[in-house]
Amino acid sequence: MPMRRTTNRTRTRGAQTLRHGFTLIETMVAVVLLVGVVLAMGMGTTVMSRKVSDSSGRSRAQALADMQIGRARAWPTYSTLSALSASHYNTAVGGLTPTTGVAVDSSSGRNVTRVTVTVTGNTTSGLRTPIVRSLSIAAP
Repeated sequence: MPMRRTTNRTRTRGAQTLRHGFTLIETMVAVVLLVGVVLAMGMGTTVMSRKVSDSSGRSRAQALADMQIGRARAWPTYSTLSALSASHYNTAVGGLTPTTGVAVDSSSGRNVTRVTVTVTGNTTSGLRTPIVRSLSIAAP
């Protein structure tokens, strides 16, 4: 049986109809699905990038606070420990600013000094919440 050509680009072979290509609706649905997948991937990448940046800022702030606590532990003279709160020991580094507070408590008959380091960040540092480290040192 010979094949008959019709005007709407279909071929008929017996009871079977063969089409060539996609309709406009099928193409539009495929494009919408593709755009949705690409947008979801883009949003995921943006969120992960922000998390990595925040993590980096947080670890730098923790290292800065730990450095200040280490400095207090290695301080040579207990009676001059309050000098750690001076500005030259609390310089800003990479958008992170440490603040060291030194408080002496001798109310209970013991001489205990509490050193508290708070590291805050600006908008470019990636640190959203301050990092706080504390240390209690008793008089020798």
